[in-house]
Amino acid sequence: MKQLILNPVIFSLLLLIGLIYLLICFQLFNRYGRGTHTFEKICILLLLLSIGGFKLGLFGKFTPSALYLPGKKLYSLALQVGIYSGCLLLVSSRWKIYLKHSTYFLSSLSQQNPFFIIHISWIFICSLLSETPGYDLKASLVCLLTTIFFIYIGKQFTWQELFDLLLWYQLIILLLSVFYCLFIPSIGRPTGSWIGVFTHKNALGPMMSMTAIFLYLQSIRVPKYRWLFLCLAGLSVFTLQQANSGMSKVLLVVLISLLGVIRFIRRLPPRLAFALMGFFLAMGVAMMILITENAEYIIVEQLGKDISISGRTYFWPLIVNAINKHPVFGYGYQGFWQPWRGIDNPALPIRSARLGNFIPEHSHNGFLDMGLDIGWLGLAFFLISLGINIYYGVLNVIRNKEAESSIPLVIFTWLIITNITETGMASISFIWILYVLMTARLTMDNTLDNLRINSQRQTSWELESISETNRTSFRRNR
Repeated sequence: MKQLILNPVIFSLLLLIGLIYLLICFQLFNRYGRGTHTFEKICILLLLLSIGGFKLGLFGKFTPSALYLPGKKLYSLALQVGIYSGCLLLVSSRWKIYLKHSTYFLSSLSQQNPFFIIHISWIFICSLLSETPGYDLKASLVCLLTTIFFIYIGKQFTWQELFDLLLWYQLIILLLSVFYCLFIPSIGRPTGSWIGVFTHKNALGPMMSMTAIFLYLQSIRVPKYRWLFLCLAGLSVFTLQQANSGMSKVLLVVLISLLGVIRFIRRLPPRLAFALMGFFLAMGVAMMILITENAEYIIVEQLGKDISISGRTYFWPLIVNAINKHPVFGYGYQGFWQPWRGIDNPALPIRSARLGNFIPEHSHNGFLDMGLDIGWLGLAFFLISLGINIYYGVLNVIRNKEAESSIPLVIFTWLIITNITETGMASISFIWILYVLMTARLTMDNTLDNLRINSQRQTSWELESISETNRTSFRRNR
């Protein structure tokens, strides 16, 4: 079949048919503008499923990170780029609107959160100085283009639209995972613990913790179907339990506690609210570290989970030592975990005799992975950017009382806690996409709020000037 498709004549015919259908769709979308936005949402949802680790079908083949994999076939690369380009062409009318104001928005982003821009730029600089600059530059370019695309989504979509988009993503994950676990266990739970549509239970568990919170917030947004969404939230908690992920249980408790904290900080001044949020996050991180350090007692006896997490702590000191060897520039984006290089693999020394000299695929800690890629300095840039975003998230819940205003703080808490024992922050993953979306939307909101405040001040100043002019004229007339 593969040889048949790659036949020059057959391939040319398929390409021609694809172009004809693309042109027809392009004309239809230009004629009926409403369908463009719907088509865009569908494409984004499919892309999120691909990036998020959805293992069913061909989703894993079309994730952006597949573009820079070693040994990527030319036809596969051309097909993937062609699909991306075709989808972008079909929604070009919406991109044109965005491009008109893109310079101003990027300028606002660099002013509101300069360390986010510095962080992205640092990825490129570190890739230039890596041992494999060709591979790392290609990976960083894919990361940049993906980031730009989701900056556009974060800017263009409202909080309501972003909430609905993420909720649809989570519902698809939840319902399909339950279906495969119950009816096709060879896929959904091959080792007993539920993994659903992912490749590991440690991916399903954390996702279900956030899904439960989103469904609870949706029950507040749509009171008419309150019980339906609460039942779905209960189903997500049940799925989390079946995944047998001890860290996910702790994460769910932290997120539930966060909702209470958010309700309290709405009534506080911004700086005090930010300090309280920082204290809450510090306590959450401390709890996760405490559990990690006392894994044998807490995880086995209290959470009923296996001791696999303790193996991560054996690697972490070795990884810290590796970062200390390249503290400023790191090893380049995706430049450390490179098993295809054999004896030249920088990760070769990361092994523990207690685990049979096993070399992990990543650090099982997103912050350490980021340190490996771009050094302690690059990690510091990101952490400052994260702190700025958390402050903007606090302002968002103070200024807006809607349920979806809690999204940024929920997501930031989720990704911080998740990346203590898992990874994702340092690659093109669902975690990184969430961070980009929140950064873009919060920047847009903060820019609009500043414009509104400046406009009010300008109006007030003009009124005072007019009033003063009238008083002066009145005195002269007298």
